[in-house]
Amino acid sequence: MEKSKVVVFAGRVLAIVALLLACCCMAAAAQGGEGARVRESLIGFLTELAGGDKERARGIGWDASVEPCDGNRTVWPGVGCNGAAAGDGRITAIVLERKGLDGTINAASLCAAAPALRVLSLEGNALRGDLPAAISGCARLTHIYVGDNRLSGSLPPSLAELASLHVLNVSRNSFSGEIPAELSKLGLVRFCGNDNRFNGAIPEFELSRFEHFSVANNNLTGPIPDDAGDFGLDSFSGNSDGLCGRPDFPLCPPPPSSGENDGKRRRRARTIVMCLGYVLLGAGVAAFVLYMMCSKRRRRPSGVGGKTAATTETSSSVTPGKSAYSLPMSEERMNATAAAAAAVARATPASLVVLQRSGTAASTVMTLNTAAAAAAEAARKLRFEDLLRSPAELLGRGRFGSAYKVVVPGGAALAVKRVKDAAGAEEEEEFRRRMERVGKARHPAVLPPLAFYCAMQEKLVVYEFLGHGSLAKLLHGSIESSQVALDWPARLHIASKVADGMAFMHGALRGGDGDGDGANANLSFSSSYEEDEAGGAIAHGNLKASNILFTATMEPCISEYGVTAPPPPSSAPAEALRADVRAYGVLLLELLTGKATAADGAELARWVTAVIREEWTAEVFDRAMLSSAGAGGDTVASEQRMVRLLQVAMRCIDDASSPSPPPTMREVAGMVNAIREEDDMSLSSEA
Repeated sequence: MEKSKVVVFAGRVLAIVALLLACCCMAAAAQGGEGARVRESLIGFLTELAGGDKERARGIGWDASVEPCDGNRTVWPGVGCNGAAAGDGRITAIVLERKGLDGTINAASLCAAAPALRVLSLEGNALRGDLPAAISGCARLTHIYVGDNRLSGSLPPSLAELASLHVLNVSRNSFSGEIPAELSKLGLVRFCGNDNRFNGAIPEFELSRFEHFSVANNNLTGPIPDDAGDFGLDSFSGNSDGLCGRPDFPLCPPPPSSGENDGKRRRRARTIVMCLGYVLLGAGVAAFVLYMMCSKRRRRPSGVGGKTAATTETSSSVTPGKSAYSLPMSEERMNATAAAAAAVARATPASLVVLQRSGTAASTVMTLNTAAAAAAEAARKLRFEDLLRSPAELLGRGRFGSAYKVVVPGGAALAVKRVKDAAGAEEEEEFRRRMERVGKARHPAVLPPLAFYCAMQEKLVVYEFLGHGSLAKLLHGSIESSQVALDWPARLHIASKVADGMAFMHGALRGGDGDGDGANANLSFSSSYEEDEAGGAIAHGNLKASNILFTATMEPCISEYGVTAPPPPSSAPAEALRADVRAYGVLLLELLTGKATAADGAELARWVTAVIREEWTAEVFDRAMLSSAGAGGDTVASEQRMVRLLQVAMRCIDDASSPSPPPTMREVAGMVNAIREEDDMSLSSEA
């Protein structure tokens, strides 16, 4: 009996084991079949992108017989995975930029095959049709780039279902209709909708958190959001004068009022105004009567009256005119006494500090020309009244103030930076000392201040006007220039010159009272930020592509150095200098990728880091730069130097990942110049 029980038990165990093995085999077969279906769906998606041209689709390099990823290694070009095989929802990115695709987007097929997709970039093709509503099926999407295609129709409201969406670029297409208001509920930080046919009003985006925003060149109407102060004219221009509410746009009409309640409010307001007018009129008459009575009692000889009249005339003669950046002058609050008038007459001419220097201002900015000489001469004779009375043209607004072009008497053009009142918390004397020290340090790649004004929480800095555009406008296509081509050698040259200028200024202004001319200061420049902190160094504070201007010979020139004081949390000089190094790293990323950035460049840095992590380093670089890298030289060697410059940028940005201390600006300049010298030697040897 016991033996039979053992046999029965063993049989049951074998049956259970056989059943488990059968289940495992069926699951494996099902998984293999599912993986094949996913690959076929992706190939079908690509074929539709290619307009049904299977030969062109095969040319992309996707092969249905192999998995898109082999462990951590990418097999299919342009496909990023999370270290797992396709078929289990681990495809996280598809980047098919500038591949000549002219078909349509089958979002349903894509999202079914890659439900974990986070980045979709189809920029620079010729895709037709619309952006399908089924794109909401890719619920984890964070970045959508479909700019520079031929897409049309309306943006689908289903985009609002993508709760993780941070970046949406639909620029340079033919989209029409209204921008979905539901997009304002997402956590977007970048929206590029420029150069389309959108109409209606701008949704109520919370623009204060955006790093980039543009709806230029559409048919939009209505008010510009109140918190759009960080975005200039380029973000809203070209909308057929339909937008309103900013200084560069028409005033918005008051909302129409209707109904009995509105009529009552208007009548009540008129009644109040009339009553106030009668009260003021009565008070004025009474004051006049009292004045006449007092004047009769205190009548003086005519000579005193003549003296008083002369004094009044002197007071009016020193009252400056008004302009877009007029200050609340003290004479607007002074009384009519001769002593106050004399005080204003003495104080006003001395309020503008002209920085004296040897030579002309233009000699410090690469080249001497007629306009630069005129600006230098005008700066020597400049008075505060001249600035207030001269016609001013708004050049742009930023986080730290506004910039104007001012043509002073004599015809010389100057640039005036008006620092926001938010910086007024800084002591006037500290601002004065900083500007005087910056004015004494001179470098060919740094635009020096010619004069400054600091009083009553108002700060103005005067520069020579450079009218040849900025690096931001040249990089991102806002202006056209036949004088310079932004190929690889030109971008490396700009990176080198800016690094030299920043390194020099960090060294020349690292401590002391700044009395030296800066020529020898760089020789003793410390490689330690701690020494800089002890010496009271001055950082740039707002280094970005729009603050890199070009001279008449298209040489880069750093503007607004030291104008903005660091905020209290980062007031230590060491932290300010490190912030300059990080800003320079973001500038290098803009040069290498050709992509625009805003604020602190965090979004661009995250994108570059993600691409590098997936081993798509070549996808980072701007196509225009890559295509010019091999012109007359070794393409492979040039791309290697691009990678080295990218590594320098990442060192500047992410100092936490390296065990070594963060690099100083002097060390960064050394690394960049080494790359440039190697590139120059390569070009000269091939010539």
